[in-house]
Amino acid sequence: MELYRLLQQQGFGSRKECRQLIDYGLVAVDGVDADDWRQQVDAANVRSLTVDGQDWPLLTLPLYLLLHKPAGYETSHKPVHHPSVYRLLPPQMSNLDLSAVGRLDVDTTGLLLFSSDGQFVHAMTSPKKQVPKLYRVTTKHPVTEALLQRLREGVLLHDENETLRADSVAQVGDCVLDMSITQGKYHQVKRMVAAAGNRVAQLHRLALGEVTLGDLPAGQWRHLSAAELAALGVAAI
Repeated sequence: MELYRLLQQQGFGSRKECRQLIDYGLVAVDGVDADDWRQQVDAANVRSLTVDGQDWPLLTLPLYLLLHKPAGYETSHKPVHHPSVYRLLPPQMSNLDLSAVGRLDVDTTGLLLFSSDGQFVHAMTSPKKQVPKLYRVTTKHPVTEALLQRLREGVLLHDENETLRADSVAQVGDCVLDMSITQGKYHQVKRMVAAAGNRVAQLHRLALGEVTLGDLPAGQWRHLSAAELAALGVAAI
């Protein structure tokens, strides 16, 4: 393919913008400065790409990313009151049609997936998929056995026609519990805990299906591994 098309695929802007980067002498391939945007390159054989003095590891599309979302970010391309969570990803990725797999509230932290694979995003957020989501919930008041039992049996939320129950729930501290759900209702965990007689003080997502956050620092991201993608059924989508 022509070099400018490789830059486009890597998220460096429009066709005109990518051609200009090359015309201005800002691109090097395998350590050699490029001066012709028509230069033919084989992405599979490119060992290094430098743009405006920075080395850019070539991205393999489609993208499947995991981010440790900190508090204070909106899961939106057009945030209203807080910065967008997309700011935490490399800038060129904003041109690659990345979408978040579901949303986390501004004050909710933890695991958030992104992908440029629209079919994957749809499948992961579809109620039919029933992907379990594990949360660590810090409550305002001490956790009681009665609270856990109500969450296991199910609670009726306002504007819902049937009760919603946790797939699993376990106390892990005086005011801390781990709770797994497969639905994706609006503010579901917070509303369920409130309906069961307590309040959520802090919410943190630990896992989505078999994919866990692990020790990834807040604000950092990584690519999903082949094993994680297989566990999410990417090959079957």
